Amino acid sequence: MKIQKIGATLALAGVLAAASGCKDFYDVNKNPLSPTTTTLNTLLPVAQVSMASDLGDNVGGLSQYTMALMQQLYNTRGIGNFQQTGGSFGFPWSDLYSSMLVNNELIITQGTKEQQWGYVGIAQLQKAYVFSQMVDLWGDVPYSQALKGVDNIAPRFDKDVEIYNGSADGSVQSLFALIDEGLANLNKSASNPGLTKSDLIYNGSATKWARFGRTLKLKLYNQIRKTNSNATVISQVTPLLSADLMGEGDDFELAYRNTTNPDNRNPGYVTDFSTNPENRIGRYFYEDMLAKNDPRMPYYFFNQVALTGPPVTQQDYINGPFVTVRPGSTGQYTSSASTASFQTVQGLYPIGGKYDDGKGGKTGTTAAQGKAEAPQRMLTYYARKFTEAELQLTVFNDVAAARATLVEALNASFRKVNTIASNDGSPQLTAAQIAGYINRVAPNNQPITNSGPLDRFDRTHDDPTTAVPNPPYRPTTLEEKLEVIMYEKYVASFGYGVDVYTDFRRTKHPRIRVSQQVADASRGLLPDDGGTQANGVFPHRLYYPTSDLILNPNSPKTQKDVNSTIFWER
Repeated sequence: MKIQKIGATLALAGVLAAASGCKDFYDVNKNPLSPTTTTLNTLLPVAQVSMASDLGDNVGGLSQYTMALMQQLYNTRGIGNFQQTGGSFGFPWSDLYSSMLVNNELIITQGTKEQQWGYVGIAQLQKAYVFSQMVDLWGDVPYSQALKGVDNIAPRFDKDVEIYNGSADGSVQSLFALIDEGLANLNKSASNPGLTKSDLIYNGSATKWARFGRTLKLKLYNQIRKTNSNATVISQVTPLLSADLMGEGDDFELAYRNTTNPDNRNPGYVTDFSTNPENRIGRYFYEDMLAKNDPRMPYYFFNQVALTGPPVTQQDYINGPFVTVRPGSTGQYTSSASTASFQTVQGLYPIGGKYDDGKGGKTGTTAAQGKAEAPQRMLTYYARKFTEAELQLTVFNDVAAARATLVEALNASFRKVNTIASNDGSPQLTAAQIAGYINRVAPNNQPITNSGPLDRFDRTHDDPTTAVPNPPYRPTTLEEKLEVIMYEKYVASFGYGVDVYTDFRRTKHPRIRVSQQVADASRGLLPDDGGTQANGVFPHRLYYPTSDLILNPNSPKTQKDVNSTIFWER
């Protein structure tokens, strides 16, 4: 079988991504018409780089599309204004199958023959992770019959619920069973030559991979919790909550390096810190963080306009040095604003851009040059704690435990920002800044009263639109508590949009502001100020690539209606 193409970037222990919009590719095989076998330590970094790139925050990466849907980003590709076509997601869909999953399957097949169980276990966990993400975005996808090469060039599209849970006839293996197989293989004895250097995520640590596998199971059980009774969910997750899960330092992520020959930089940085940045920041995402006095803003956003510079005029949306465009804007300066090159862009935390010190600087110049080393986060320790907070609140009905876990999730998310800042050489958030923010969310050991400082998790003002509410307060409902948990997860996850989009469809939280034509309060879609016009509906799923529907006779005959839900949405 042919080894598929990868980004041509070699660094340190192995291969790193070189995705900046369009990838530069090379064939691993000397002669693609006469494929030869390769080594597992060559295949593994290929699969990992493709996984991070195709799912991540870069041009062509699914996180940028989903971050735009969730109004965290604006770009000119239309998805943030709910316009998608059969060509919108062709690249990440194709690359996930033809690069990531094909090479990953070769690891499983060849590793099994060679009894290199560490490689096999890692590949099985990666396979479960990637297919879970694809189901969450598209629903039914080729799974049980996919990745078989010429033995099956037209795989069927398995049902989303069967991919998660398995089919009654056993023809479709559940993701949970696949994870268990991976965990079992990690426990087998094998020499696994080259694994330490070729594994770009955990350097071959079976312990860390096992923690990831168990945490992934917890994530997926929570994701489908509404399809089961609370009693069933409790039986599924209780053993995992007391198991050895991902901790600090176990984040499932791909690191980057500040080298250009070969180019090992964060691929999101490559496009957003060019002379013509790809993305701007969502207005309401920014305004929510501003209203909550969130100290992470200089790490999240980089303003090309200096804080003390001359005022910017004739732009779609301006707030001091912050400049952006609203998706679907009907404003007077929309056209010129969309092509202007000095909007606020993603900063240090999501893509390794520059920390915003207020001095501004044009991207693509030395005045706005970051190290481009921020990792592509996929599943993190803080995300695990947010998941646990959600479970404690919605399934176990334990508000105190949910509150305590939320506080740890918040602390962990701030520590992650500081880790990235420290590695960059930028200033870190102070203990006072972190404590101040968290105390506005859920202050420690503070009883609920009808007056006092803002405490969003425990009490709220009756007018939710008031940025700084005044007494009287009232205790929050469970749904309002869930809003707080999911909002904080939404903010912490900036830079990885796939799970943000999935969480929103699952829980209807956090509430986001969209064009009035799309607004639907029952789905958490609140109307914006009326200055935008939607080009479609907020989708429950993404479109399949048209080419797959045409060329695969076992594909759906037409696109699924974007109003049809993934099986876990209730």
